[in-house]
Amino acid sequence: METARKTEYPNLLSESFGHGKKHYFIDVKKALNDTHFILFTSSEEYAEKQYHRQTIQLWEEDLAFFVEALSMVLAEIICGDGPRPFTRPELKVVEDPKGMQAIPAEDRPREKLHAFGAASLSNAELLAILFCTGSSELSVLDLCQKIMRSVKDDASRLLTRTTGDLCRFRGVGTAKAATLLAALELGRRAFLSQTT
Repeated sequence: METARKTEYPNLLSESFGHGKKHYFIDVKKALNDTHFILFTSSEEYAEKQYHRQTIQLWEEDLAFFVEALSMVLAEIICGDGPRPFTRPELKVVEDPKGMQAIPAEDRPREKLHAFGAASLSNAELLAILFCTGSSELSVLDLCQKIMRSVKDDASRLLTRTTGDLCRFRGVGTAKAATLLAALELGRRAFLSQTT
């Protein structure tokens, strides 16, 4: 009996976000027939390195209908008399800290910046402040250390990177890439205004 072969579709765009043990991924992929589809994936860690994942696949021809339906539902929740299923999130005690929560508060990039100034942070720590979140496999700090290793920890080499280059890293989508590229351009302009 022949087993089905898993097809790896090219990833064109990615974005991810999360809170605690829950993470969400939005991936735009290209199918074999040159059409596109979006995968919405939720992932929750329920035991050590064990995850429960659910995925919804949406083809490009259905995207306009999906956006319209979602807009109508959100408008009804926000402005209408319909039910309001969303409640204000409550802070929860994290019993098994991972990623940034596992780092002592005084060693976290934001706290270090406020306490000792931006110059005291490594390149990866500065980048982690811009990105805020990592991926399902890596904390934001681990992700940023991986990116900085790819440029031999030379921040000036980030100036040559494109959105496409940055999005090749799992956990970096167009929003994070835009944040980094905007910060680099702002820094370049600030430097030029100092030298003229």
